Amino acid sequence: MQDIADRILTQYPFYRDGSPALRDGLLEHVRPFNPATLRNGHLFRAGDRRDSICLVGSGSIRVYVSGTSGRGVLLYNVRAGEICPINMRMVLAGTVALANAGASANLVAVVLNRSGVRDLSSRYSEFHQFVQQSVADRFQEIIVRISDITTRSVDHRLVELLLEEFDNSDSERPTVEMTNDELALAIGSAREVVNRKLHEFERLGALKLGRGRIWLEDNEALRELIKPKSSGLGGMGSVGP
Repeated sequence: MQDIADRILTQYPFYRDGSPALRDGLLEHVRPFNPATLRNGHLFRAGDRRDSICLVGSGSIRVYVSGTSGRGVLLYNVRAGEICPINMRMVLAGTVALANAGASANLVAVVLNRSGVRDLSSRYSEFHQFVQQSVADRFQEIIVRISDITTRSVDHRLVELLLEEFDNSDSERPTVEMTNDELALAIGSAREVVNRKLHEFERLGALKLGRGRIWLEDNEALRELIKPKSSGLGGMGSVGP
């Protein structure tokens, strides 16, 4: 267990560069993340309480809000070496969750309990500073995301997301392995809108659609969809959802 925890925690600068005492303290408090504790793939949902945080080694946690219509908006993803400020607030302040946290199927993590969080926060400035910086970074990320949703068209947001995912693909043929629901959540739109746009892009020869997979057919054709037109306006589509 200690070897696994060490590999996961090494992703975090406060552990990797911290004092031997901090490292020992972390190893003493963490335990393996158990996927069986998930409820419908979620660590928590809005209104829940939680007494521990996840420290991610691989995979991710998507943190999002959803309205009564069922449409959600992604706030941020928690990846290796990152923490969830909403989860941290729940643990330190004893408050309920203000958002939902869904775990990827390949999530590998350790769990740090409330007493460990409080102990490390009070004793080690590097841990406390990491938490403070994480809160500031997430706040900035949420502001940028809201700005994108309110000022950029669905087409622009969807194409930029696809291009980013294609660039990060390890496959010989660039592939995005996301469902329409996941894409809609990521860009703050509705599943039906994303489905319609993807089929438009496929008809234009930019993509090839499959079940839970999207393959890149023509990079330039995809980029052309969001190139500014001669009028100075953006690509096809309207601003908003």
